[in-house]
Amino acid sequence: MSDVQVLGLCRWSYPAAPEAFKAQFGTEIDDIRAAVYAPERLELRLFFLEHVVLPSLRAQSDQDFRIVMLMGETLPEPYRGRVLDLIADMPQFLPVFAPEGQNQMEVCHRVMMAGREPDRPVSAEFWCDDDDAVAIDFVRRTRHMFRSMRPFYDEAGKAALDFNNGIMLKSSLDGTLDLVPVVARQWTPGLVHYLPTERDATLTNFHHARLWMRFVTLSWPRKTMFIRGAHEFNVSSVNRKPHNATIQKTDPAKLPAVMESRFRIDVDALEAEWRRRCEAGLFGEPAGKG
Repeated sequence: MSDVQVLGLCRWSYPAAPEAFKAQFGTEIDDIRAAVYAPERLELRLFFLEHVVLPSLRAQSDQDFRIVMLMGETLPEPYRGRVLDLIADMPQFLPVFAPEGQNQMEVCHRVMMAGREPDRPVSAEFWCDDDDAVAIDFVRRTRHMFRSMRPFYDEAGKAALDFNNGIMLKSSLDGTLDLVPVVARQWTPGLVHYLPTERDATLTNFHHARLWMRFVTLSWPRKTMFIRGAHEFNVSSVNRKPHNATIQKTDPAKLPAVMESRFRIDVDALEAEWRRRCEAGLFGEPAGKG
């Protein structure tokens, strides 16, 4: 067994305390819960979980990993059951239903600490957001690259690996999808934090955009390693203004093959299903309509 645990954190529609994100859902927990658990929002999150997040995790060349999946304790049916059904075939997932209204980073920190394996001295941690994806060799490369980074880790007590070559998946409620290849500095889907398991700090203690100030960091742009979801339901502004990113000049005709080989995603099927659900109004109306 490797001495490096690969541990991801997926926050799946958890209604946190006010001011958890820049995009606010309200100042009272009841308002936040109502917004986060709105049927159209949950339908969209289920779509991304099923069609973007899970395919590459199922296909990982190294299946030795764990994903802590944080959800609210009152997540309503049928959505609670649908989430559990989607991950039922994946023992790597650890679903956690936590009381709502807690400080976002504090509850995330606690569930990550609980998800660590104490017999592995190194915890390789990453954000597994509910509309992002990692390449099928993400886990294997995370372990492999640590061998080269071990001297820096041993000296500094922590280190980071930035898989900075990826694809932004831009989706609109008018039924369109767009693939944008990027090289992006320290975006969360491709950012690995190597931390000592025995210590209290987790990835939640470090802001990804300022990680370079506190971590020895290695950038690795050689292969496409992540998908970053970008849509009007994002709490970040990535769909409007992708920060710290450069768009790559890539033949668009080659991108479907990259999506299939690196993430096990059939772009034609993804587009067709996205269009069908948008036309059925499952995610709500596009901005400016309805």
